[in-house]
Amino acid sequence: MKTQLNDYWQKTDKNKKIKLGIMSGLIIIGVFILIFFLTRPKYEVLYDNLSLKDMGQVTKKLDEMNIKWKTADDNENTILVPSEVKNKAKLELASEGLPKEGYGFVDAFNDSSWTMTDYEKKERMQYALQNELSSTISEIDGIESATVYIDEKDESAFVLEDDKKETTASVFIKKSDNKPIPVDKVTAIKNLVASSINMDESQVSVIDDSGKLLTDNGNDSNYLMTDQYDIQQNIELKINESLRRFLENVFGYGNVDVRASAKINFDSEVTKIVEFSPPIEDNEEGLIRSMEEIEETMVGGEGNIPVGVDGNPPDYEMEDGGVSRYDKASRVINNELNEINREIKRAPGQVEGITVAVLINEAALIDGEMTEEKRQEISELVTAATGLDTREVRVSSQNFNMMKEPEEEEEESNLTKWILLGAGLVSAIIGFIIYRRKKRKDEEMELEDLERALEEEIEEETRVQELDFEREESEMKTQIEEFIEKKPEAVTQLLRSWLNE
Repeated sequence: MKTQLNDYWQKTDKNKKIKLGIMSGLIIIGVFILIFFLTRPKYEVLYDNLSLKDMGQVTKKLDEMNIKWKTADDNENTILVPSEVKNKAKLELASEGLPKEGYGFVDAFNDSSWTMTDYEKKERMQYALQNELSSTISEIDGIESATVYIDEKDESAFVLEDDKKETTASVFIKKSDNKPIPVDKVTAIKNLVASSINMDESQVSVIDDSGKLLTDNGNDSNYLMTDQYDIQQNIELKINESLRRFLENVFGYGNVDVRASAKINFDSEVTKIVEFSPPIEDNEEGLIRSMEEIEETMVGGEGNIPVGVDGNPPDYEMEDGGVSRYDKASRVINNELNEINREIKRAPGQVEGITVAVLINEAALIDGEMTEEKRQEISELVTAATGLDTREVRVSSQNFNMMKEPEEEEEESNLTKWILLGAGLVSAIIGFIIYRRKKRKDEEMELEDLERALEEEIEEETRVQELDFEREESEMKTQIEEFIEKKPEAVTQLLRSWLNE
């Protein structure tokens, strides 16, 4: 078979060979193209219209999962993946909370169709609103992610309904660090959610990832125990530092130590006051708003008519033939007064009082003694300098132990080590520079000696060459003379030929 093919190929002319080669090449290329189109993966849309942030996070996760992906030609914010791994990729990304922006209004509009019911459209729009709010809240500094749940009230066709359900919302926040969410940010989140749904902000609850309710019926000013300790410590440290520097101006640096203790009230208090005052100064009656006067008069009747069961007392009996008379007058005046309503809310963290202890080095005192007059003067200065309700100031003098603390000694020891190390390093650098300079100078001297030696050698070779040339010249002259003596005729003939030329 192989022989027959070879014979056939040999008998075939050149044009047929070229045609067969072209046809074979086209067939091979067609097979490869067919295999490529049949075996290449079919890409489907994984997510579209993603933000740049979500694009980066999703593609990074797909690379970690070793899943091939590409972007759509007509939309760079659309990610395509092979159809056989699409569901797996969505499950993995959903477990990681990606994409964070998720389903939005654009998706809700794109997914709507004429076959959908009003309820389905409403649910999709609500889901899109929840995701949009979650994405917006996640952009706030200190919040890693957020989830919003909305329970919207149903529109009822009944006018009279006893149990009217109000729209409520809940926000779950995952903090990016362990710091608590500030009160102003919680209020902003409540207003954002309430304004988006057209509801009362009191119906919005905010919960963090530690399970703490951040919207506790308006008690947003309450401080955590850690915050209370930090606030108290900062106030005391500032008072200590300020008083110490103030007193060191008199007694010298390092001769004063101050310890302050502050009592801080972290309770919030609301006081409501209603005051009434006359509109005219120095007039307690005020302005007359209305006045009612009633006068009653009755004349007539016979005497000795008993009134009541027992009759009138003897003193009140009318005489015979007398005429009875009854008069009554009343006045009701309504005065206009100024009404002042005041609501005073005291913020937590008020300093109610401080106590201060001052210790002064006796060596810095005159005669080394603290007099009572001096102690009273220092106490008054401290009370005035604090600017707060200073309830007690104690001033004492003692001999200071000026020995350095172990930490300071260790710092000085470390400083000495660094200085010695730096000095050694500088010495080594200087020594290296001197060594390099000396070595360079020695190299230059050796180079000069080598150049001098080369020059001497060249001069010597030149002299030797001149001597050799002179020797060769003398030997040639001797040979010519011997040739002339032996063959004078030949020399004569040679000279004639030279002359003729």
